[in-house]
Amino acid sequence: MKFDNKHVAITGGAGEIGLRIAREFSSRGAAVTLLDTVLPDAVGPEIQEIGAQFRPLDVTNPQAVASVVESLPEIDIAIANAGVHRGARALDLSFADWKLMLDVNLTGVFLFSQAAARRMVTRGVGGTILVTGSWVQNVPNVDNTGYCTSKAAAAMVARCMALELGEHGIRVNVVAPGIVDAGMAKRQLQIDPDFAKKATQGIPLGRLQTAEQIAQAAVFLCSDAAESITGATLLVDGGLSLFKY
Repeated sequence: MKFDNKHVAITGGAGEIGLRIAREFSSRGAAVTLLDTVLPDAVGPEIQEIGAQFRPLDVTNPQAVASVVESLPEIDIAIANAGVHRGARALDLSFADWKLMLDVNLTGVFLFSQAAARRMVTRGVGGTILVTGSWVQNVPNVDNTGYCTSKAAAAMVARCMALELGEHGIRVNVVAPGIVDAGMAKRQLQIDPDFAKKATQGIPLGRLQTAEQIAQAAVFLCSDAAESITGATLLVDGGLSLFKY
């Protein structure tokens, strides 16, 4: 799975999963642009090592998304990876946290995917769009009403766009991680021993997912090996959604 002469744009690119996806594509010959609200100092050296470019972007700002995406080199692969999580029971979930998750996890996915797709259609040579979903997009989960809802809606955006963009040779899919020992989930695992215990006990394969595994699945879905796959979700959750417990 080579990506020579391909350009990959990734939102949420400064996060652990975004960086791992970038590294995977870069190692296979792709040019990579990372998009995120800020560039943490600690991430700068890794971006240089990968050979990627960085552009600041707030995916919830329609004007910024349109402007930044239009200014990029031709986009062969667009990965809508930016996401936030605010856990709370439905009765305790604040409007601010509800709105934040919908703004980033849903509207941000739509705005970026739409802008990238418009460029792909104009270019006329097809392309690939990949959304980072979650195993909870089809599973009700305690303390996660806002997050589950935002991810479920984003998955439907992907399916609708896959239906409409197929005639342009553009594929749209979702990679849905389980509990990844990276990023947002890793922080929760570190501060919540009960969550960490339940997480590992509930995965049939007996281990958390890694950012590398998510990146490898992303590469597959964007490669020629998946040329007949569109409108699909690839679960990378170790069987968590099979409900061992």
